[in-house]
Amino acid sequence: MNALKKILIVKLLAGMFFMTSCNHDDFLTRDNPNAITEQTFWQSESDAEAALTTVYAALQYQSISGGHLTYEMIRGDLGGTNDWVKHFPYTELIIPDNSRPVFNKWAECYNGIFRANQVIDNIPTMEVLSEERKTEILSQARFLRAFFYFELVHTFGGGVIKTSSKITDHNIPFSDATEVTNQVILGDLEYAMEHLPLTRASADLGRSTWGMATTLLGKVYLYNKEWTKAAVEFKKVIDSGLYQLSSNYAENFRHDVLYNSESIMEVPFDGSINSGAQDASNVDDSGDVSGGESTKLARWYGPYSLGGWQGMMPTYWAHELMVADSVAGSNAHSSRYNATLAGRDAEGLYYNKTPADLKTEVPRRWGNGESSYVKKYANWYHMDLENIENRSSINYKHMRLADVFLMYAEAVLEGEGDLSTAIEYIDKVRSRAGVVTIQDYINNDGGIPQLHISQEIHGAHPIVPATIDNIRTHLRMVERPTELAFENTRWRDLVRWGMVKDVFTSHHNDELIRIERFQKRIDDAKENELPTPAPLPPLYIEGRVRPDFVNNWNFYTSGKHDYFPIPSAEVQANEAI
Repeated sequence: MNALKKILIVKLLAGMFFMTSCNHDDFLTRDNPNAITEQTFWQSESDAEAALTTVYAALQYQSISGGHLTYEMIRGDLGGTNDWVKHFPYTELIIPDNSRPVFNKWAECYNGIFRANQVIDNIPTMEVLSEERKTEILSQARFLRAFFYFELVHTFGGGVIKTSSKITDHNIPFSDATEVTNQVILGDLEYAMEHLPLTRASADLGRSTWGMATTLLGKVYLYNKEWTKAAVEFKKVIDSGLYQLSSNYAENFRHDVLYNSESIMEVPFDGSINSGAQDASNVDDSGDVSGGESTKLARWYGPYSLGGWQGMMPTYWAHELMVADSVAGSNAHSSRYNATLAGRDAEGLYYNKTPADLKTEVPRRWGNGESSYVKKYANWYHMDLENIENRSSINYKHMRLADVFLMYAEAVLEGEGDLSTAIEYIDKVRSRAGVVTIQDYINNDGGIPQLHISQEIHGAHPIVPATIDNIRTHLRMVERPTELAFENTRWRDLVRWGMVKDVFTSHHNDELIRIERFQKRIDDAKENELPTPAPLPPLYIEGRVRPDFVNNWNFYTSGKHDYFPIPSAEVQANEAI
């Protein structure tokens, strides 16, 4: 890409010289033989494949599958931050319409949509392609367009509908989620499902498949509360036999396990060094630079003192939820805990050292209210530090089978009141994690524990009957946030359930109690001339209680905060908005 830029600059300078030495009118009537145009580009199968590749490349944008997703995730109740971090306004729901993360998400979605539209517009006219090949390419492009529009709709609450790359009037009104879904997403997904293959050869892993389109269609129905339709699509994916839960939860988030049995939609990244590349802004000590397909997500998650930016940390509620992910007959943390976050009592090595050694080495680690750090999608399992050039090779999973199981459980629970099937599919996910299943809780205790209620603050988890209401609460407040933490599902879930205000208020009330109790221990020690109290398990909060719900519970209103604002640049450029 950098070499291409250089060539274009040379041609531009040559053109400028040519312009000064020729008759002006004559110049304006000449065609540039070096320019790539629609008339010269769409001529061969390699042209078609190159165009399709650019659509896939848009998936690698940081706001689509990389580090900038943290600006969306942090609005939920799993992620907190410090008030000096650039993410802080987002957790406070103070999101300006001229901020770069807002603009980037909009622009990157529309870059993907525009590229897909180019393919969809031009492939049918290419006589060099067989009808079968045209359909194959179009089905991929239409799935990708539907995906980008789904991202747009559930980030901004709707979008500007553009289904052609050839439009000249860009003053198009904003359409709500229902209009975008009905006019674009549903038709694209139905076409894709009909024509996409079930599987891909090893060289084409990551390209669109029937499973991707069917899963996304089920998700569209789920978000629209069309429970029966959602259940049908999810069951197709489950019954296809194409996917199985990985035996190892953690391998979903590592660079050395690609496209595992659980993966449905996975975006590839490569953080290796590109020898000979010329991007001077990203040069390492050897003079080489990272490739353009690297993700920044690992560095956004990693701790400051271990090479990261620590833009988002687990809230205390998220940390306690992971602690409550109990392994039967053991005091060890669950596989989900160990793969998702690093508390001060983390098991095994963390960036190739024990947590105890890391704490001794740099006392501020797990200090100043930082009870844990995000492990998922970080390089803690094989590196000493996160790469300061933002290089990471961990693929990003937009869809995996565990999520399908939980969405299917929700769909049958809400649609048919099918409690037994919902428990069955929740327990498939819990069994893989090695934790006590819902059915085991029922058999042993006569009900299920409310694991989302803070044991530290309120005492033992209450046992409640396994009713539809209580299983619904478990699915929403325990299973989905535990299994899918930091995978950009939580805020969207809370919004579609209409629970943001109630959940944030509950967390705020717990936070006040935690702050009061923490301060009382400090004050009592001072009054009695005792040393500063040691941090208490299970969270080992040290220095202060970080207030993650001090304002957002009170600020939140659905109409204002459920979605990002439309970027000011789009409002200024589009007179129809």
